[in-house]
Amino acid sequence: MRRSLRGLLLTCLIAVVVSPLGPVEPAQAADRHRILITGDSITQGSAGDYTWRYRLWAKLARTAPGSSFVGTRSDLYDVVNRRPGSRSYAAGFPATAHAAGWGDSYRSGVGTIAAQVRSTKPDVLVVMLGGNDLSHLTSPLATIANVRTYIARARAARPGLDVVVGEVPTRYDPWSRKYQLRAQAADYASRLRALADRLDTGTERVVTARTGDGWDPARHTWDGTHPNSTGEALIAQRVSQALARIGIGSAGPDVSGTRSWSVPGPAATLEPGADQVALTWNRAATGSTGMYVEQRLRDRREAWRRMPYAVAANGWVSKQLTAGGRYEFRLVPVKGSSVGRAGPVTRATVTGPKPGPIKSIKVTAGGNSLYGGKVGSTTWSRSAHANAYLVAQRRMSNGKLVWEDLPYPVTKPAWTFQGLEQGRRYEFRMRGARGFLRGAWRTSAVTRMRGWAMHSVQVSLGDSYSAGLGSRRQYTDYRCLRSTSAWPYAINKVARALISHPACSGARVPGVREQVKTMNKVFGSRRGSPQLVTLTIGGNDVGFVGALEECVRQNCVSRERDLVERIDRVQALLRTVYREVRKAQPFADIVVGGYPSVVEPGDVSSDFVCLRFTADERNMIARLASRLNARITAAAKAAGVWSVGQRVRDAFRGHNVCSGRPWINGVAIGYGGHGNPISPKSFHPNDLGQAGYAKVFQGTLNGLFR
Repeated sequence: MRRSLRGLLLTCLIAVVVSPLGPVEPAQAADRHRILITGDSITQGSAGDYTWRYRLWAKLARTAPGSSFVGTRSDLYDVVNRRPGSRSYAAGFPATAHAAGWGDSYRSGVGTIAAQVRSTKPDVLVVMLGGNDLSHLTSPLATIANVRTYIARARAARPGLDVVVGEVPTRYDPWSRKYQLRAQAADYASRLRALADRLDTGTERVVTARTGDGWDPARHTWDGTHPNSTGEALIAQRVSQALARIGIGSAGPDVSGTRSWSVPGPAATLEPGADQVALTWNRAATGSTGMYVEQRLRDRREAWRRMPYAVAANGWVSKQLTAGGRYEFRLVPVKGSSVGRAGPVTRATVTGPKPGPIKSIKVTAGGNSLYGGKVGSTTWSRSAHANAYLVAQRRMSNGKLVWEDLPYPVTKPAWTFQGLEQGRRYEFRMRGARGFLRGAWRTSAVTRMRGWAMHSVQVSLGDSYSAGLGSRRQYTDYRCLRSTSAWPYAINKVARALISHPACSGARVPGVREQVKTMNKVFGSRRGSPQLVTLTIGGNDVGFVGALEECVRQNCVSRERDLVERIDRVQALLRTVYREVRKAQPFADIVVGGYPSVVEPGDVSSDFVCLRFTADERNMIARLASRLNARITAAAKAAGVWSVGQRVRDAFRGHNVCSGRPWINGVAIGYGGHGNPISPKSFHPNDLGQAGYAKVFQGTLNGLFR
């Protein structure tokens, strides 16, 4: 640029002459500066860099508007593929033209600078060369000689050209943590300033950019040589100060200071696989030397987790992931010591073989739990491909059934459930798991825990043997002849149960079906509570009491065959009604009772009634009682309920009608209806017999549920 005193005076004269004639167009030509920047890799920059050229342009856009950069190229160096031609600037700007090249030097540039200047016609030449010369090509003295030639040839190609020449930045070896080129750079800077003073004239200025001032390659470079964002800002500030000294822009504001490398990572391409995801990306656009991989599991709302090291490649396989998990990935570029910012998020769902079915479950009701209640031990067959199992339990009742899941998976095909309620029924279920992949649930059979459930709701169904007929105590219902001393109430005292007593004297199987309706209403009003059902039925269907009365009046041995047939037929009827009760209340404890033998062959009582029974009749009655109890037990087993039939007979043995201390009434005189002088209490348990029945049930229940 020509800034002679004559030129300045001429400009002022023109302004004075023209201004009175009217407004003038802005004198943009006077403000426009064509700046050619030459240099090596520090100036060209690499993919992902802002470059110090960008930061200088941003400052000149405010302090010297209209200035432009010229040059024979505009590219960056692709450090990933090790070739020029990249256009991946960290920030776009319209002044990317330059004439710098990776590996350039003064020694090589003296032969090309004249052509560059002639083709671009700059007003100002900014030169940032010398690093390669000092590091491995020439000495500071020889480099200064090349600088002199370089400037001379540029001036010859463009007379009046102003020149800003930068000092050589020192270098740093991050591995050995040692600084390099300190002595050479200092010697060169001193010689360069002296040369600039000698070459500087009033019409062709030569000034130095003090780029060594404040420069610390350990802080200002990403690899020990090439400037990071903070180093770019420092170089740009020093060059702008030099330009201000020749009238272009101003030294302020100071644009140096810490700058972040805010380059985002690229979007990764994901290929999900079994327990892994393969990621690929292209580092070239960011110029990164490595890539941090960040991932998180969306299903668990994880925070982002970064790998502890950067991947110096264009791909990575993230392994040991949770099968079926939905993962997010993002990349953070790393350029030496510079770390960019996270790029766009990509998503993938991890695959894997689905766990196979569980084919069998075994449940064992155990003893007391350390946490109170009972334990249920479960084992099951392995699920193919599963590495864990999900387990759950639910208490079965006529209330709402709710599965309670174990809050964590188990690794082995076995688990002991703790704190289960005694006397309650439970179902257990399991399924294989592999991460978030699930197999099908397998549910166990309903299993009853040991013990007698306290505070249960007890319903006693049946005929006169459950109603309490035979007791001397008060009767509450004269149609059904229910007694408050009936044996079901004694069970109630032990179990602390809420009792309902719809049993009715004379009831047969159809009558029990009516009682089941009452039972359902009672249980329906106490949903979820433990349930106990007791039941005696079958004696009236066989006509057993009537046959006994006949035996008192006359010999009845001839009736055995008929009674045997009736007993055999009643088994199917009993099985049906037991099943109906079980179906109505599938989670209740259902215990059916049998009947004592009214007389036994060995009884020796000389009571009038006892004398009426012959030895054959006594044997027949004993056989029929055993047969009926056997049929009751068989029907109960087939229906899935418990029976205490034979135990009742065993308990009453020695306490029959003709024993020394009977638990059964003999023939009682009283109104039996329709002119019958025999009381209904005949051949039914007296108060001792009621206590005996209760003892049998209590003992049996304790034994069954222990």
